[in-house]
Amino acid sequence: MLVFLFIGLNKMKKLTHALLIGCLSLGVNGQELGHYDMLNHLDNYGNLDLRNKPYTSLPDGLVVKGNLSIAKTSIQRLPNGLEVNGSLDASNSQLARVGRQSSIRGYANLLGSQIRQWPRGVKVGGFLNFTDTPLQSLPQGLVVNGDLSVIRTPLTALPEGLVVKGNLYIGGSSLTEFPNTMTVNGNIFLGGNRIQKWPDNLTLGGAVAP
Repeated sequence: MLVFLFIGLNKMKKLTHALLIGCLSLGVNGQELGHYDMLNHLDNYGNLDLRNKPYTSLPDGLVVKGNLSIAKTSIQRLPNGLEVNGSLDASNSQLARVGRQSSIRGYANLLGSQIRQWPRGVKVGGFLNFTDTPLQSLPQGLVVNGDLSVIRTPLTALPEGLVVKGNLYIGGSSLTEFPNTMTVNGNIFLGGNRIQKWPDNLTLGGAVAP
């Protein structure tokens, strides 16, 4: 009887130890943002501020009435069907993937994030800032409703048919040539980059700055 009791207590200790490790692990690694968690980070204008918070993921179909900030978080993916009626700040975050049907009414600041590829079909109403990211590709026919910055990225090519409604910044990137067809309504800031091939069909609303 005492033997069985000892075995039972030993199993309970192991179970308690495992649960404790699981809880500690959750605290260290973060957690998914739940509905009630979200209420703790919303202001009166519908802005969702998760900056420096321990969350690692967002729920699919998330709708944010104002701005969304995931700056300096471990969130690696924007969920499918994300709708942000303001702007997105993902600066210095671990963000690496964006759901294809995401919609951002304002700008998208991705400075210092881990974005390597920008998917087709993502709607952004303002500028796109990829400065200091490992960006490698942009979709063909991309239309940017503001400035586009690929400063200090390893990007080697801009997409064919690119339209930038603001300024284009490429300084410190790996770009040495432009696509055959490109539209920039503002200025092109080369930032020291030497372009060996210019577009055959370039529509430029401003000037080129070296």
